[in-house]
Amino acid sequence: MSERVARQLAQQGITIYSPQTYLSQLGVSAQLPRLPEAPPLNTKHRNGSDIIAMLAGVSGVISIAAFFGVGIALCVPVLPLLPLLLGGVGLAGAHYANNPSQARLLSWIGIASGLGFLVMVLLLLSGSFIFDSSSLISSMLTPHSILPPVVTPTP
Repeated sequence: MSERVARQLAQQGITIYSPQTYLSQLGVSAQLPRLPEAPPLNTKHRNGSDIIAMLAGVSGVISIAAFFGVGIALCVPVLPLLPLLLGGVGLAGAHYANNPSQARLLSWIGIASGLGFLVMVLLLLSGSFIFDSSSLISSMLTPHSILPPVVTPTP
């Protein structure tokens, strides 16, 4: 019962006893009853460190998928640098994350995939120089390297 209700009842002439009076009568081991606490509505709390690590992991997976799926000619040049940068920032701030082990894992995924992307590009470039294949380099530098068909008259 609240203090305001107790005052109103006392003004009506009803005798009100404090909770301590009841507790002293019940004994030292007795406690006031409490309602159970409701569980929090949103159990997934994320902060900036969690989000940066998640972005590092996602951008790393996208950069590797773009390398193998779309091809290097259509890939954005900054794409492998983004997971490297976000992975480094996420790894540095992982101890501030709500789930530090998950933040470290996602950051390392971003760093590894960014480095993997760069290593594969360097291997392709060095292979094209070693085997003197200028067509690979020209296709990487010009996104639309396919020539249109030439129409020739029939003889």
